[in-house]
Amino acid sequence: MKASALMMAAAALALAACHEIPQDKAKPYAGKEDVKPYAGDLFKGDKQKFEMALVERADHSNEYLRTGAAKK
Repeated sequence: MKASALMMAAAALALAACHEIPQDKAKPYAGKEDVKPYAGDLFKGDKQKFEMALVERADHSNEYLRTGAAKK
């Protein structure tokens, strides 16, 4: 009885190692190619215009600048 249980445990342990996925080679990226956020119709590839728009958007959400406290 003990020998049978020991054999079953050894077989389960041996079979558990058979399911490991090989990690040798990296898989190529299968998704779409990334595009720059300023490459659309709004900015037409102008990175500086895009960055200025980001700064302006951040200024509009800055409570310190919106209330005029920064001008004092």
